[in-house]
Amino acid sequence: MELIYWWMPLVWLLAVAAVVAAVVLVARTGRRRKANAEPLWVAHSERLTALPGYRRALSRYRRLIIATIAALGVLLLAGMALGSRVVSTTVFQPELRNRDIVLCLDVSGSMTEYDAALVGVFEKLVQRFDGERIALVLFNASATTYFPLTSDYDYVAAQLDHLVEDLTSPESDYEYWNGTDLGNGSSLIGDGLGSCVMRFDQVGEERSRSIVLATDNYVAGEPILTLKEAGAYAKAQDVTVYGINPGDVSSKDYLDDLAAEMDEVVTSTGGDYYALADPGAVGGIVQQITAEQTKTLKGAKQLVQVDEPFVFVLAAFGGLAALMLLAWRLRR
Repeated sequence: MELIYWWMPLVWLLAVAAVVAAVVLVARTGRRRKANAEPLWVAHSERLTALPGYRRALSRYRRLIIATIAALGVLLLAGMALGSRVVSTTVFQPELRNRDIVLCLDVSGSMTEYDAALVGVFEKLVQRFDGERIALVLFNASATTYFPLTSDYDYVAAQLDHLVEDLTSPESDYEYWNGTDLGNGSSLIGDGLGSCVMRFDQVGEERSRSIVLATDNYVAGEPILTLKEAGAYAKAQDVTVYGINPGDVSSKDYLDDLAAEMDEVVTSTGGDYYALADPGAVGGIVQQITAEQTKTLKGAKQLVQVDEPFVFVLAAFGGLAALMLLAWRLRR
């Protein structure tokens, strides 16, 4: 947690003001002593000091001196407290959902014009989740983990933004391709899905595991696993697969068989199938994933320290104001 020391300039301001007030008070007191350096002898002064008015004035003067010392003490103590950084400490234990979600993106050549839009869908999905762990895997001929399972949503958002920039920028170095071209051919959908299934950890725990597979299912090589075999593997591992197909459009009716195969495989795992243009894709996927398991888990305990200078800042300003007022009264 980042601590913002907004009150530190106030400490310096109070210190300077206290020094100035002390210097002014000492200077005025010195001038008075100098002016009164020559003693003036007065006969029968005991009659003067015995007067009720004199006694009341002397009593007021003594009270002013005591109050001035007290105000200076409050100012010094408040300054010491501010300098020592008084903080409040709490222990925070976040709640996590027992759901893991792997975003599985095909980055082969046939997907080039769709990948940025699909990452946009992923961003909308992430915004709708709270506490789930999310990972992103990119695949073509082989699969690579763009980021592992994490519940750090700021990190996830930053990584997705970076990927969009890498996909769309004219100055892109296409670093997202690194590690995705090591297989026999390209767009090996079954291998990609199988790799995404293997990205889940904590296998022995009772968790909801889902994959959002974004691909046109257009294979251009020799995969180790067919899409149906990968779907069966996912089902055996209790992983639900949701499919988003950007190739499922009327202008590409030659991909109808591939869309039908993808639909059959993902629904066999308990998931659902969507075309990229389907406006209900994001809402449908979120609703089905969040309906699977609702048990919450406790995350790692976090120690949170927060600066608490407010009371001491008020005390310091109050002491300084009182000191200046009392100094003015003493001068009179």
